[in-house]
Amino acid sequence: MKEITSQALNKVNIVGKLLDAVTATGTLSDGRAYERATITIRVKQKFNGREETSEIPVGMFASQFTTRGTPNPAYKSLQELKTLKTAQNVGFDEADTVRLGGLSLRENAFVTRSGQLVNGWQIGASFVNKTNLMDTATFSVDIFIMDMHDEVDREGDTTGRLVIKGGLVQYGGKLDVVEFIVEKPEHVDYISRNWNVNDTVTASGYIRVTSVEEKGSGSNSSWGEEIPQTTTRFVRELIITTGDDNPKDEEFAYDPTDIKKAFNVRKANIEQLQLDAKKAASKPAASNTTSKYAWE
Repeated sequence: MKEITSQALNKVNIVGKLLDAVTATGTLSDGRAYERATITIRVKQKFNGREETSEIPVGMFASQFTTRGTPNPAYKSLQELKTLKTAQNVGFDEADTVRLGGLSLRENAFVTRSGQLVNGWQIGASFVNKTNLMDTATFSVDIFIMDMHDEVDREGDTTGRLVIKGGLVQYGGKLDVVEFIVEKPEHVDYISRNWNVNDTVTASGYIRVTSVEEKGSGSNSSWGEEIPQTTTRFVRELIITTGDDNPKDEEFAYDPTDIKKAFNVRKANIEQLQLDAKKAASKPAASNTTSKYAWE
């Protein structure tokens, strides 16, 4: 079996227009300077014969020197980011097209003040450079299949899509849990017949970060003219479009026992975060005796 300390394949490729960049600097506890940035890349790509536009946020972080004291090239790249033209500053047509390097996919799980777990994913990068390449936003990862089930909508009806919960082994044996979507019916059929829970597989596809308009009725009244309402739903999805024909052989697959141990560590960390959030929420709020309105 594959050792849990062996990091899984985790490749992401993003090329697109640089919409904006929010940067910050600081100093680590050991005195090393660092640069931090959150950038947004607009990517246009075709899927199922139609063009989709995604606006993908990407986090970047680098210290000026490595732990060995040598210069960190990623730090220089983050400094050069400030010289690039963003759509926010010069308009979309004049903005730079960039290619990101050192990309990886990871879990983004956090706990709200009420103790509720919010689970998602995020993308990190180390380098950014100008390019003339075509837009793309794709991933290729090795995942341990933890669950597969049919997607259902808000009314409880199946959508025809398949949801795969995949364990993504990170550096040091840390386990991230990330959700993937299989959309095309023929892909759903193939995976349902050939992939199973506890299998290790390579899954590849494209990244979708967009918004969808949903129209509905704006009135429950029995009289008058109905006013239609439009709501916007934010969509963040990893769409699997290809992958292994069959699960990986035993020597290239993760041991379910090792995955279970790593999952329990993740679970304990989340439970501690939830406990801390509930303790913080139970503390009495500071009193405010100032009346905001005269009638209060």
